[in-house]
Amino acid sequence: METTDTEKREVLLMLQEGADALEVALKDIDDLAAQRKPSPESWSVLECIEHLTLTETGLLSRLRDAKPGEESHEDRARERKFRDLALDRARRIEAPPQVVPPGESNTVAHALDNFTKARCETVRFVEEFRGQLHMWLTLHPLITRPVNCYEMLLLMAMHPHRHAMQIAQIRQWLRDGKGSTVTPSSSPLE
Repeated sequence: METTDTEKREVLLMLQEGADALEVALKDIDDLAAQRKPSPESWSVLECIEHLTLTETGLLSRLRDAKPGEESHEDRARERKFRDLALDRARRIEAPPQVVPPGESNTVAHALDNFTKARCETVRFVEEFRGQLHMWLTLHPLITRPVNCYEMLLLMAMHPHRHAMQIAQIRQWLRDGKGSTVTPSSSPLE
């Protein structure tokens, strides 16, 4: 059984909305400001984008490793919970080591370009997927039981929204005049 065109359009729209939220959050930020951190344990704007790129690439790899189940694992209540948790900035989530940003990006344009390339690969995966997203199962590094591909894509779509909110918080900190120095990072907390 194949994913319906309606479901694919829904997923593609969510992925685009996430990318759009990130672009809006980055509008008119200069590269120097994007390197500043509210505290040593916080990430800079550039590190947020790097983290998004690493996460997108890692989760896409897990989508490609998904295996078909024998039945649909659609659970709309679980999907709502995932969406709510992903957008809850009051709940800190420690990033797994493989997606801790290395701090290698120097410009917003370069970091965003890398994310956009990774997101385009995710979009291509959805467009080319032959199967029912709710039937194929994979593993998410922060979730104890398997997730279906639709749930994974939902989390991937919401992830830029989460960090767009974080970027807004960083930008507010900068506007409040507290961002006059670049603070090195020492913690993988997102």
